[in-house]
Amino acid sequence: MLFTDYEYEMLQSFYNINRIPLFLYNQELQLKASFITAGSPVIQGKITNYMNDFIHKIAQRDYDILCQDNELYFIFSFPYNQEKYYCLGGPMFFSEFLVPMSMHALSFSNSFNTKELELLADVLPIVSLPFFSSCLRMTMLFLSKEAPELEVISSYWLSDIENQMKGIFTSELFENREVIRSHTSYRQELAVLHCVRQGNVALLESTYRSLPGIIYGNMSNTPLRQLFYGSIANTTLVTRYAIEGGMEEEAAFTLSDVYIRRMEKCRTLYELNALNERMAIDFTEHVAKALTKAAKTYSLPVTCCIDRILLNLHHKISLTELAREVGLTPKYLSCLFHKETGTKLSTFIEEKRIEEAKNLLAFSQYPLNRISEYLAFTSQSYFISVFKRRTGMTPKVYRNSFCIKSE
Repeated sequence: MLFTDYEYEMLQSFYNINRIPLFLYNQELQLKASFITAGSPVIQGKITNYMNDFIHKIAQRDYDILCQDNELYFIFSFPYNQEKYYCLGGPMFFSEFLVPMSMHALSFSNSFNTKELELLADVLPIVSLPFFSSCLRMTMLFLSKEAPELEVISSYWLSDIENQMKGIFTSELFENREVIRSHTSYRQELAVLHCVRQGNVALLESTYRSLPGIIYGNMSNTPLRQLFYGSIANTTLVTRYAIEGGMEEEAAFTLSDVYIRRMEKCRTLYELNALNERMAIDFTEHVAKALTKAAKTYSLPVTCCIDRILLNLHHKISLTELAREVGLTPKYLSCLFHKETGTKLSTFIEEKRIEEAKNLLAFSQYPLNRISEYLAFTSQSYFISVFKRRTGMTPKVYRNSFCIKSE
């Protein structure tokens, strides 16, 4: 065994707190210990197999922070019993929102089926820059007894992705990354702006999860500056749409200035990405507050129930689970929900799923089977049937008619 019982328990406890998988290798790159207990044994095994292959492709193993799109890893060497070992941490995500339908783009996605990819959201952590820096430093201090200061880790240069990727990922993955540098489609940008103008925070968060990350073309040779320019443009558009949605004009422009000043201080891609998404949510929340005066209010159980539904449209939602969440019996919750909203709970869930389906059909190119699966319909045929009953047209006709109207 590589560690004493005390050391092993310390590392296991550390994993239980931060959920960052750790893999420890000897100098011959043989796995000697691992700390990943979340998820099923099958998922744990697939992640472990991937990391065993991954470490052989890393050029600099003594200390490095590695990233690929939404994936983040760290590696460093440490001495133990007069021998050299390596600690490989990851995978983890540095985006504030996961994108379940885009998780097929992960470098290790080929090893997982669709259901397993969705479960990764509960297995792998989403880390902020400060949290990542602190966890890396604590791990290094425990294993190697020394570590860079937080400021050094936080400012580690991650923007030159091309150089970072050499010797790490296969040439095929690198070429795929190059291909997706084109601009995000206008339709996808409208999906976000549409949510801002409506003040619909839940739909905005769902949109961020279901659509690919926004790409801002090629305005600079420096990725960080490129993203900064795109974030300013995005902030400008979001500000305009928030004003159209009802946010007070001077407040909107002031909030815009505040976020742009904060964006100037970002030193890494993932920090700026997270702030860019937080900006859109903040504006949307302000629009929602402006609209609440005219909106009908519900009791706390019904309000909590609605919030729970809107945040979990891509999962199966049962009356029993909702009732347990709000502390009521299923029968009473069903009656209360119908009394206050004028709609049956099952009908409300179906309507919201169709609203999200319309958003995906209008603003993405995802095929019907992916949309149906993402929104937890039992089958594609059932999804088509419900969509036609609710809208009077099939999903395909709706998508085509939207394209015609948008031209």
